[in-house]
Amino acid sequence: MDRSTTLRGERAAILRSVPTNGRRGERNRADLGIVAVLVVGIALSLLLALRAQVGGDQLNLLARGWLLVARGEWVPYGNPASTGGAVPGGFTALLVGGPLELWSDHRAPLLGVLFTQIVAFLLLDRWAAAALGRRERLLFAVLYWLNPWRLLLSSFLWNPSYLLLVGALHLWSCWRQRAVARFDASLVLALSLGLGVQIHPGAILLGMATVGLLAARLVRLRWSGVAAGSIVALMPLVSWLIVVHERPEMLPISKGFVGRGLLLLFPVRGVNYWLRYTTFHLPDKETRFDFTPLLDSSAPAAIARALGDVVVKGIGPATFLIAVAANLWLWRRWRRRGWRRLLTSGAGAREWTLAYLRITFLGSLAVYALAPTTVMWWQAVPLLHAAALTLALAAGAWSRRRVRLVRIGAAAWVATSFALALLLAFGGPRHRCGGRSNIVIPLRHDHPMLYDLGIHASCRVPIQPDGWWPDVLPEDGG
Repeated sequence: MDRSTTLRGERAAILRSVPTNGRRGERNRADLGIVAVLVVGIALSLLLALRAQVGGDQLNLLARGWLLVARGEWVPYGNPASTGGAVPGGFTALLVGGPLELWSDHRAPLLGVLFTQIVAFLLLDRWAAAALGRRERLLFAVLYWLNPWRLLLSSFLWNPSYLLLVGALHLWSCWRQRAVARFDASLVLALSLGLGVQIHPGAILLGMATVGLLAARLVRLRWSGVAAGSIVALMPLVSWLIVVHERPEMLPISKGFVGRGLLLLFPVRGVNYWLRYTTFHLPDKETRFDFTPLLDSSAPAAIARALGDVVVKGIGPATFLIAVAANLWLWRRWRRRGWRRLLTSGAGAREWTLAYLRITFLGSLAVYALAPTTVMWWQAVPLLHAAALTLALAAGAWSRRRVRLVRIGAAAWVATSFALALLLAFGGPRHRCGGRSNIVIPLRHDHPMLYDLGIHASCRVPIQPDGWWPDVLPEDGG
């Protein structure tokens, strides 16, 4: 009998010796903590969502949903791609149009985004209840659900915001098939990846992670389920294929080449984003605070802006060091165990989870190395759950020796996230009408959609002859 088996036996004996009502009380306290985290996160997301303004990307998405609901026109492709052309498939129009059918307001699809993120959290928490200890489960809930990046992604309509659910489905379905292939889990995995790529190409990161997990035998797939999910996911592509046959310029073809990312060290950028997803160091463009439209006096506005800069530019880089320490902890045993054993799973849930994180991380580096386009922070959003889980597991391990310090750190995380959400809601460029770097842009014409969806009522859109225009919205509807 080896040392690890002995330790597991001793731990099981200790747990059996604890009175059942004591364990039940701890479990109830953990569940109450999870509920509290969920409620606070929903409240902050709702505040941000209801104050959200509309910029170019949002107008492109809203135009697809509005055309579907108001005129019965289904746009068979998504938003313009950064590489040229457009994102394949018409699933985006359905995602945006569904909520607009229930509430004709530009914020309705954003509530749909929040709904997908709530489902993602519930799936991840159900997995955490089975795979993690109570302390690690609560830490993960805090670090994921009250994550400033997650709050930001719930606060405005954007394609990558939907990918948090795809990431949660990936972990859930892989976990369900760690020992035995299942038809339902394989179907969900294939369907979520297939539709995820139609929402945003960043879902490819999870596809590469799946390949790595299969190679390491951490996941087993039922190929009939994969085929069924793939067929359903391909259905929205039929109309898109007809369009690109007639208009080849709609293909999202990059001018770059495969392997460009390796030459330009894009994997380094990818590592940076992975680490920053567990920090308060949000992108500079998203944190150009300005409180002058809200506050009459310039002095309070300057104080509020300085507070925002302290959180993002002061606390943010400091939390980056904690993220680095957590990821070093993830790979700490490679010299003793070797790479091969680090990338395979032992008998326990914890070993499987650690191997999942390592393989997902390495898979993302492979995608960044092959990428023909510049890697940006929103392309790694599907991995936010994995980045948060890495820090949660490391914090759980640190708490065995420094439990008070970890508790103080978790409380500080909650307080800082709360403060940052308020700063974004009342001073961020996506949540105020006016001020510096506001996302509301001039349009060439007026249009009924701006009235039907309450866009003008929220923040009057300037009309200028040289203004911008959404790619699919007819210009003759003014």
